[in-house]
Amino acid sequence: MKVIILLLVCSQSLLSFSQGQVEMTDIAEQNWYLSQKIKDSLVLELKTFHKNDSTFIRSFDASEKLWNAFVDEQFNLKFPAYESWENRKEIYGSQFDMLNYNFLKMYCDLRIATLYDLFEE
Repeated sequence: MKVIILLLVCSQSLLSFSQGQVEMTDIAEQNWYLSQKIKDSLVLELKTFHKNDSTFIRSFDASEKLWNAFVDEQFNLKFPAYESWENRKEIYGSQFDMLNYNFLKMYCDLRIATLYDLFEE
């Protein structure tokens, strides 16, 4: 009986595998990329819809610049010991890229929500 249980446990451990850091980073990058595509398409659609309204376009471009500056500052708050791209692995380890993509996706999704609000007006 012990042998059968041991064989079952060993076969399950050999057949199962864990998700590695590289795979988690790739998934986070794909998720961010999809959100970025949605955001870019909304920006393009808004600009196309309001192409004759120069005030809207000017204000919208300014809001995009301010949003990017806001995200950059939030990044500095989230990763305060971050000094340069070269030493990021020393400070945060191999998970930094995944954390960065998850951070960017979160703020990209927030921007998407604010862009959807502009369509309701």
